[in-house]
Amino acid sequence: MKRLVKAVAVIGGLAMSCAYLSPLSAQAATAPVSASVTPGKPSHGKPTERPYTPPPITWSPCTNGLQVLGGECGHLEVPLDYSRPTGTKIKVAVSRIKHTSAESEYQGALVVNLTWPGGSALGQASVGKLLPEAVSGDYDWIGFDPRGVGASQPTLSCDPGIHGYNRLPYVPATGKQLAAQIKIAQDYSAACARTNSGLLKHATTVDSAKDLESLRKALGQEQINFYGYVWGAYLGEVYSTMYPQRVRRMVLDSSVDPKEAWFGYNRNQNGPLNQNFSAFAAWVAKYDSLYHLGTTEAAVKKQYYDTLAKLTKQPAEGTYGPTVWTDVFLLAYNTSHWKELAEVFSAYVNRGETASMKTLYDANYPTTTDNLQAMALSTMCTDAPWPKNWNTWIRTTEKDYRKWPFASWNNTWFVASCQSWSVPPRKPAPVGGLKTPPMLMVLDSTIEANSTYEGSLAVRKRFPKAVLVQSGVTPADSATPESCSPGRSITEYLHDGTLPSRVRGNTSDLKCPANALPDPTTSPATTSASPLAGVMATAGAADQ
Repeated sequence: MKRLVKAVAVIGGLAMSCAYLSPLSAQAATAPVSASVTPGKPSHGKPTERPYTPPPITWSPCTNGLQVLGGECGHLEVPLDYSRPTGTKIKVAVSRIKHTSAESEYQGALVVNLTWPGGSALGQASVGKLLPEAVSGDYDWIGFDPRGVGASQPTLSCDPGIHGYNRLPYVPATGKQLAAQIKIAQDYSAACARTNSGLLKHATTVDSAKDLESLRKALGQEQINFYGYVWGAYLGEVYSTMYPQRVRRMVLDSSVDPKEAWFGYNRNQNGPLNQNFSAFAAWVAKYDSLYHLGTTEAAVKKQYYDTLAKLTKQPAEGTYGPTVWTDVFLLAYNTSHWKELAEVFSAYVNRGETASMKTLYDANYPTTTDNLQAMALSTMCTDAPWPKNWNTWIRTTEKDYRKWPFASWNNTWFVASCQSWSVPPRKPAPVGGLKTPPMLMVLDSTIEANSTYEGSLAVRKRFPKAVLVQSGVTPADSATPESCSPGRSITEYLHDGTLPSRVRGNTSDLKCPANALPDPTTSPATTSASPLAGVMATAGAADQ
């Protein structure tokens, strides 16, 4: 089951060379309205806050794809600034699919967030439908768009055209190109500052954890259950530290090491992304009779980099340049994309066709709105400090690029606006401790790009009652046998609270072997970014 849930996360907008590989929410597919709230005085340290009790959520049938599952949607009203609970209010979009079991079997609300900062999770109330009814039917499944995101009100937009097709190459070939990329990053942070939005100061993970606590109250629950992936997992880490008595069951999938949030975390993706791309190239070479891209990993990688150089000199059709090529192949971090990626690769290299490349790019990257980037940066830039000296950024990126050329520079440019962000960062949120409850941690692969194995071990240390289940050294979404899988552990844990035993030492508690990689000769490639796209499109969870 972990494999299925992970595939949902892929569609939901998760990892992605620092983060924006996913389609827009069906509920919020229009350009976001600029935030109209005015900024309040930022809170520093840990101010004394008066308790906030939200009004009840008014539920009505969802107007997105969740309606086919009987989903209900509404808005949670919360303070922009929790230190001023009677001040400006904002609205967090919420969805619900109610339990189907008898009341005697009801296990409460299970809130889902399988996203990167800035990503929509409103449609993820549908995740329960991927689990056995005997388990999923016992819960109310809750999705939500974090403050400022998607269908929440207001949203934030700084420069809607920031992600056009033909942008500067990620890898600067000259000092002039380097200076131009730095200026783009600074111009974007300046554009966000000009919005004068209070969301810039009040979109930290701590703010979202307080929203999660308000959601618990609005749902009338003494405790909540929670499933989080990547930033959703970090949100769970922070929430369970702030409100340990309010957690019933919690699954942290691909956890984020708090001390690495977010500069170190971003850098730590470079190695796994490079490894996964190499694994993809070796896999393509194995099926050269299908794709005609080379019979060795080295030959396939040469095709990729030669094409990148060609598109840098002359974008395809004058439009699709090196950034489109790079962004599309970032999808290689997950094996569920491999067959379609190989077909896109082969179509362009062997026949000069760009249609499938454009289709895949458009399905995974917003080109008409920057809401994802604006809110991702509003969270990450203020969650924790970033280097202020550009020499640090350039030096570390050049070092990584020499070892891992595939994604190091584009990872840097996605978050580079944090260097000049207008709002000072807060101190990192405390995470962990003896008071935190038992919970299940899962990791799909020890070379997952979204969350490093070392990061998951670090989080396990901070949560002495947590257990960590891992699969083998394979690219993400290489499923494990049901007899030993993170999915089986999740199902058992949600059903009756059963956890694998925690072992001594700095290691995972249950290690599972990986299954074989995809076989393109047995089934046709899908026409979207995930084999579950049809399921999730129906569910309305093709999120930002």
